[in-house]
Amino acid sequence: MPIITHEDELILSKLEKELASRVNNVAKNQRSVMKAQKTLADDLSELNIARQSLNRTMRDVLKQLQTLNRESRSNVKDEDVKIYEDMVHENDEYIEVVNNYLNAIKDLAVKKDYLIKLESEFAGTLEEEADKRTDVIRKALSVEKAKNKMIEGEKLDRLDVELNDSQREFDRARDVFLKKVEQLNETRKEVNDLWIKLKNTIKGMS
Repeated sequence: MPIITHEDELILSKLEKELASRVNNVAKNQRSVMKAQKTLADDLSELNIARQSLNRTMRDVLKQLQTLNRESRSNVKDEDVKIYEDMVHENDEYIEVVNNYLNAIKDLAVKKDYLIKLESEFAGTLEEEADKRTDVIRKALSVEKAKNKMIEGEKLDRLDVELNDSQREFDRARDVFLKKVEQLNETRKEVNDLWIKLKNTIKGMS
């Protein structure tokens, strides 16, 4: 089994900082995706408004067809009425589906925005933990060097106190990091549930 050295922990600290940077980059790209999704939702909302207006006029046509169909001398047949009844019904269904989709995507957007905020905060806590880890290792190396040089008394005591302080700061930073991980995981689950809800609304959106 290889011997673990202080250098290994310093490498971990460096990798944690790199990971924090990658997380921030993903969060930035997620913001762009959410912006595009919100634009899609706005466009669909405008389309739904137009379709509602279309359906109002189509209902007027249907009403007139139904009136004329009762007259034997008119050129309106049962088939004509049925065509418009079907189109009005299909439009009603489409409008309902899109409204459900819009509600779902709005809920998702709010929760996704919060998730992206948490991811940025997670990156911050990870970077803080990495900084505190580096500080602990450097303090530990200072104590080790002092002991190797047979330094005693106040200087060694001061170095020990600094090391203990650094360790406590690292422990606090790690606690904050772990709480943020828990919060992030809970929110990710909520976002996943909202994605499923959104997926279930996508039907018949022609």
